[in-house]
Parts: sequence; structure tokens; C-alpha cells
Amino acid sequence: MNAMNSKTAALIFIYPLLRTTGQWIYAQAAIFFIAFLLFLIVVFQPSWAGPGDDHGNAPATSTGVSMPRFTAHSDLFEAVGVLSANELSITLDRYSTNDPVLKAKVELESGDFKAIAEFHADHGDYSLPSAAFKKPGTYAIVLTVTAGEQTDLLTGELVVPDPEAQPAHDEKTRPWQRWLGYLAGAMLLVIGWVWALRKRKAVFSMHSNATLLIAACAIFASNLTTNDALAGPGHDHGAQEAAPTGNGNTPKRQLDGSVYLPKPSQRQLQIRTEMVEEKSLPKSIELMGRVIADANAGGKVQPTQPGRIEAGPRGLPTLGQAVRKGEVLAFVRASSSAIERANQQSQTSELRNNLILAKKRAARLEQLEGTVPQKDIEAARLDVTSLEQRAAAVGGSILATEALVAPVSGVIAAANVVAGQVVDARELLFEIVDPSRLSVEASSFDAALTSNIASASIAGVQGNVALQFSGGGRTLREGAIPLLFRTLPGKDAFPLSVNQPVKVIVQTKEMVKGFAVPIAAVIKNASNQDMVWVHTGAEIFVPRTIRAMALSGNTVSVVDGLKAGDRVVTQGAPLVNQVR
Repeated sequence: MNAMNSKTAALIFIYPLLRTTGQWIYAQAAIFFIAFLLFLIVVFQPSWAGPGDDHGNAPATSTGVSMPRFTAHSDLFEAVGVLSANELSITLDRYSTNDPVLKAKVELESGDFKAIAEFHADHGDYSLPSAAFKKPGTYAIVLTVTAGEQTDLLTGELVVPDPEAQPAHDEKTRPWQRWLGYLAGAMLLVIGWVWALRKRKAVFSMHSNATLLIAACAIFASNLTTNDALAGPGHDHGAQEAAPTGNGNTPKRQLDGSVYLPKPSQRQLQIRTEMVEEKSLPKSIELMGRVIADANAGGKVQPTQPGRIEAGPRGLPTLGQAVRKGEVLAFVRASSSAIERANQQSQTSELRNNLILAKKRAARLEQLEGTVPQKDIEAARLDVTSLEQRAAAVGGSILATEALVAPVSGVIAAANVVAGQVVDARELLFEIVDPSRLSVEASSFDAALTSNIASASIAGVQGNVALQFSGGGRTLREGAIPLLFRTLPGKDAFPLSVNQPVKVIVQTKEMVKGFAVPIAAVIKNASNQDMVWVHTGAEIFVPRTIRAMALSGNTVSVVDGLKAGDRVVTQGAPLVNQVR
């Protein structure tokens, strides 16, 4: 019987004695309070244990690593060995980049055992028979790796546990001890009741009955906890604390936030890392801009008169078609209203009549040559010529045709016409750009930035498009200073389009200490903070909250959160972040 039963029984015996005194009201209130307090303590008490049992910390969550393993690494290679029933499988990777090392020569030595591992092309691992590691114990592993011209030595330890070893458990409180506690508690309750009846010669009052009832509940409640809550020396929780078993190849997010990712899963997700070093990096600024055509390498085609579109010698140009400077793209046949055509026809008739009269006058003067001044004859001839040219010009203007030619060489970036379309004067029909000569216009609110630019690039574009600063405007546009950048010459293809919004990374002449990592390595955590995954162990990845700024189009500068020698995940970071 435990100590709680003894305390409760003592209260029952003390109660009748105090009842006989003059202070029975105070005694009854005190006993009622103490019994109720004991009842709460017994019912809601934590589990008690004897020496050798520590309940301070909860059982550690299993990482699923139940198969015997060893890890070893050097500056060149990193190896992970997994012992199964039939073989010892070894995965070999580059230490800094996590790239798989295939078709290498791997020689394992452990004590008197020495063998060369066999490479499996289907799994990308190396295997050895597991017969040499059947006995439980600790094996010192020495790997000699030869990959091409590189040779290195790796050491590790393989711990094989004894499957028959089980932790010793002290016996729990047996069932007969529980029932003995029930019986003793009931006997004490009956004895106390009879004692009280003999002393008072009357039935208990309502308060006395309540007090005894609570005391009895405390006795039985304390006995209910005897079986499991209280234990002797060396007690543990047996199956309750046993860690779940697994095959050791299951990715898992651990309690500290790190991720256990076995080597087979790393191969499947194509996880790659990069060892970072602290360097002096330029301080960068992000600006918003848009792509525009170079004024010297692009052009627009517009008609000077309204009319109807007719195809050129090669047909109407299409988007992306290459054209040469001076090439005829299309024709615009002039069109006019009925009133305009009537005016042109009447003017043409008047000119023709005047031409006939001028010719007759010139002929008469030529017949009187010698009697009339020569200047009158020449004036008549000039009038005839002038009237002929005016009549031809007016007559030709009715059905005039304008040829649309390419102002520069390039490709068609915009085409807004079809055959037979009626267009107005100054309407934009074609736009020609040179893809290798584009410009970017950005806006800055810092006037001093124009004299502090070292280099620039476009963020978020494959290939890291580098830019050359051309100059900045001196007139504010919507409260900002326009800055002009040009793509570097010599590049014949850029993944850019005219009017495309872009983010321009401007590197200033100021330098800061930081770590350069690819922008693909930076992801967001649950708190929307920038973070990276660091490869701290062969199969362990730890999240690191960082503070970064853009460095170029595809890299960032981490100024806080990393240290030299960290292996940052540069490929597959979002996949590692999804492991739960």
C-alpha cells in the first residue's frame, strides 16, 4: 500500500477525536480541505518513479535510421555505408558538390577483412558482402577511393548492435498489491465510521458524510494509480518509449527543424551543394526597368499618306522575319474621297485645255520667227513644258503608290497590317529591332547613383544578361531619374523582348563582406524569411535564416547567416524544404 493511503487513513482516525472537542467545526473544515486537496493531488499527479528513471525529457523522435551505418568524408569525397542482411552498400559522392562519383575503385579494409567493392550502374552504388560484419560490435572502416587521377583515404566506424540485447525492466506493481490496497482502504473506512458512531451515538451530519466520502475517493483513486504511475528503481516505460523502427531510407523532418535525407533520396532529387567562402563583394541595388529598342539599331515603318496596303516583292513581312536595310516591305496605294477625285479630275481637265492653248500659241510664234522677239517664242515653249508637267503630276496623284522600305536591318518585332487594309498617315505598320542591340531604361531616386555604378545585369534571365551603363537623364520623369543601359555587343541572342519589365541589378563601387550563392539556393521559410539549406552531415540538412542582397542576375550576396566552409544546397533546395 502506498504512502497516500496511510495519510488518508490517519485523517479518518483523527477526525472522531477532534469531533469530541469543542473545536470540531474548525477540525471538520480543515479535514474537508485536506481531503479534497489530497484527492486532487492523487487524481492529477504526474507519474512517479524510483531511482534510475528520468521523466524529465520526452523520448526522442526517431529519425528512421535503424540499419547500421557509417559515414566518412575527406576534402574530396564523402561516403555512406548501409549494412543490410545481404550486403554492405556504399554511396560515394563529391564532398563539396554532392555530385555522384561513379565507376571509381573503392577498396574497403576492416581488421583482417579487405575487399574491392563492386559498382552497380543501375543504383550508382558500390557493394560488398555483409558476412564479415554479422557479429555485433564496432568495426573500424578504412576506404581507399581512386577516381580518375584522384586518390583519397576515408575512415569511419560501423556499429552493429546486438539484436538480442534488451533493456532490463523492474517489475511493476502486481495486481494483488492493488487489490490489497483496496481492501485496506475499505477496512480503514469502516473502522473510522464505527469509531465515530460509538463516540457520537448518532448519525453523521451532512458535512461529516461529505468528508468521509471524499477521503474514501482519495483512497481508491490513489490505488488506481498504483499499478502504472509508481514504479521501483530502474524502471522505464518499455514499449511506450521504444523508438519506431524503419529501413533507414525514409526522408524525415526532425524535431529541431533539420531534415534527414538518405543518400538514395538525394540521388533521386538531384541535390547539389556548393562550399561557400567569404569574399569582398560589391554592394548592389535593385532597380525596376523595361526593355526598349536601341535608337541606332531599331526603326519604325509609317506611311506618309492614307491608302490601301499592297504586298511587297516578298509578300507582307511576318513576325520574326529578318529584313535588310532598304528592302521594300509593302506598298500603300493612295485613296481619296469622291469630292477629292472630282477636284483632281477638274484640275486635270483645266490643265489639259491650258496646255492645248499654250501649244497653239507657241506654234504661231514659231511661224513668225524673225519678226517677233525670240524671248516671246522661248516663253511660249516654257509654258507648254510647265503645263505638261503639272498635268502629269495632278493626273498621277489620283492613283499614287508609296513604297514602304526598312530603315535598318533586323527582325520584324511588330506587324500590324494585312493585304487590302486601309491605313492612315503616320500609322505604325512595322517595327524592326536588332535582338543583339537592345537597351534597358531603369528609374532611380538617388541622383548620386549615376556616378557610383560599376556594372549592371538583369535579374531573373537565364544566361545572366550583362548591361553597360550609357548615362542618366537630368530631367526627372515621374519623380525619378531615368538611367539607360545597353546590352553588351557580341551577343546575337537574348531572351528579352521590347517593353518587357525587368529587374536591373546595379553593382556599385562600394564593397561588403559576404558569401556569393546562386539565387536558386534562397527560398522562403514559414515566416516568409530568406533561408538556405546547409549540408551539415552526409544525410543531414539544416535550415539557416540569412540576410541577402542581390549580387547579379543569378547570384545573391549573403551577408549574415553563413560561415566559411558551409555546404549550401544550390540545386533542389525547394524539394528539401518540402520534406515533412
